[in-house]
Formats: sequence, structure tokens, C-alpha cells
Amino acid sequence: MKYFFHAEIAKYTERLRHAMILVSMSVFAVCTFCTVNIVLNFGSDIVYLLLAVIGGVVLLGMIFAFSAVYITEKQKRRHSKYTYFDFLPKGMVFSEYAGEYVHFGERVILRRLYYIPFEKLETVSRDPKTAPHNLSFTGEIRCYFQESDRLGYHVSEDGNLEFDSAELNERLFEKRTSLLIKDRFGNTKKLEKSVNFYLEQFKNAPEKKPFNISDYVPVQKRRKLHTSNPALEKPSESYNRNWK
Repeated sequence: MKYFFHAEIAKYTERLRHAMILVSMSVFAVCTFCTVNIVLNFGSDIVYLLLAVIGGVVLLGMIFAFSAVYITEKQKRRHSKYTYFDFLPKGMVFSEYAGEYVHFGERVILRRLYYIPFEKLETVSRDPKTAPHNLSFTGEIRCYFQESDRLGYHVSEDGNLEFDSAELNERLFEKRTSLLIKDRFGNTKKLEKSVNFYLEQFKNAPEKKPFNISDYVPVQKRRKLHTSNPALEKPSESYNRNWK
């Protein structure tokens, strides 16, 4: 069963394609209209205005195209790295890219991270007909909004989530009762299946026995001490109280 889901980034390419088609058709339509009017009004002063319109529209189209490609590629890189869904022994982690800024010349990435303990999870649901790309959770959920470098975590020996920044284990989070993952992983059918699978594993996990050192270290028998005089090893009769 899949235990890690990357963000679906194909949608950004598809959105870029649709936007480029729309802008290209608009630029082509304006240029065609202006060209026809230039031919019909050749020699008049309006020709220079129409040529200026064609140049301006083409320039705007190029600016839009380069900007759209840059933004799209940036979104694809950021979400493919920082947006994911991870399953842990005792819960689930949903990480989402939440923007960035430049601080003293260094780029700082922001993330929202949600921790959903299996023990506190009440329901998980999706609507395959109206919203097949969404997945909702209800229960006790911890929400963090921090710099990405501060949200590193690991799994303890007991299977619990522990952040590398110790203060995040006790504070600096917001408690929520619900979470909606909206259009981040494509169709969420496989994700829902994995959630139910690992939830059942958690519920059916055998109770962990308390640690007992004798199960791992055998008890050594005490050696009986002996003397160099064999007579001293014999049972003593000096304690006979029958003095008659």
C-alpha cells in the first residue's frame, strides 16, 4: 500500500496551455482586425495607430507568455518538493507549500503542515461524483504555519511524530476540528484507500508490552562458595539440642 503521495503538478501545465491558447487567439484576432483595417485604409493616418496597436498587443502577449511560464514552472517546482502526504505509524502528515519571501538576500520558503493522529481521527470522506479531487478529515488536527526549515520531523521509537525543533511538540500550533485537502493530489481515491488501510493497521496493532530487561538479559545463577577444607562442607551436627 502506498505510504507517500507527491502533489499533482500536471494541472499547472494544463492551466498554462489553456491560458496560452486564449491569449494567442486574442492577439491573433486583434492583429487580424488591425491588418484588415490597414489594408482598407492604406495611406491614411489611422494606419500608424493600427500598427502601434499591433505592436502593443504582441508585446503584451509576449510579456504574459514569459510571466506565465515562469510562474507555472515555479509553482511546479515548489509543490513537487513541499506539498505531500506522508503516513506515520501513529498518524498522518499533510504538508503544503504556502509562499515565500526574501530575507537579507536569502529566499525563505513557508509551509503549512497538518498532523492528523489516528487516535483522534473521527471521519475521512470524499465525494467521488461532485469532488473526486478533494478529501476531508474530521477530528483533532494540529496545524503549523512556519518556515520550511523549522518543520523537519522524525519518528520516535514509540512511533510518535517528533519535530526537530522541540518547541513545536508542545506549542506554536493551532488545533482544528476539520481539514479539507482540495485539488492537491489529483483523484483522491488511492489516497482515501491508503488512509483507511493504515487506520485499520493502527487500530488492530497489538498492545505493546512493557519493557522487561529479563526478557533480553538472562539471570545468572549465583555460584556456591567452597572452602579448601572438605570437612567444613559436611552437614554440621553441633546444633543437636538433645542433651540427655
